[in-house]
Amino acid sequence: MLRFRTSADAAGDLLTASADRVHLGMRCGSLTIEDYSELRHAHDAWLGGHLFQPGWNTVAVFDGFRLTLAGGGPDAADGLARIEVWHEPGPSGTAGAAVVWDGVDLFGHPAQEVLPVLPEAVRLPEPATDVVVPALGLRLAAGAPTGDRWRRLALTDPESDGWARCCAGRFHCAGGGDGMVGIMR
Repeated sequence: MLRFRTSADAAGDLLTASADRVHLGMRCGSLTIEDYSELRHAHDAWLGGHLFQPGWNTVAVFDGFRLTLAGGGPDAADGLARIEVWHEPGPSGTAGAAVVWDGVDLFGHPAQEVLPVLPEAVRLPEPATDVVVPALGLRLAAGAPTGDRWRRLALTDPESDGWARCCAGRFHCAGGGDGMVGIMR
């Protein structure tokens, strides 16, 4: 079982034993904390799945979804703190495996049918399509235009404080972070 605060090596070994395919994500496709002039922007990029610290960015492909892992932020990169799941149809174009919470397939049902079963879901102002469920450490996103279903979810470790120096919030930077400031010109 994959657990928060697991080391990158232990998490990678666990995934290698159970996934269809495991690899490290492309280094050129991810950013580092050093790429940002302000830590709050790095936090937002980390939450959005754009920033991975050295040793992380492990990608595991299963039937129907892709999972990526991230360490816990500045001075806390030694433990797993973020798990991102992207829904991807299986090789035959079928839905593949389900991602289920409390008996509900989060990707298999229309987004508006999923929301009522989540405890205290809150819609984020940016992007307006994202929803967070603080009690579960869950963020749901539509991702690219996908119709009416969730396409991506991220789970965060409720006990991780690796970003506490810049941001009080788990799902967005209270200091007005924007993950691409200083990166995209």
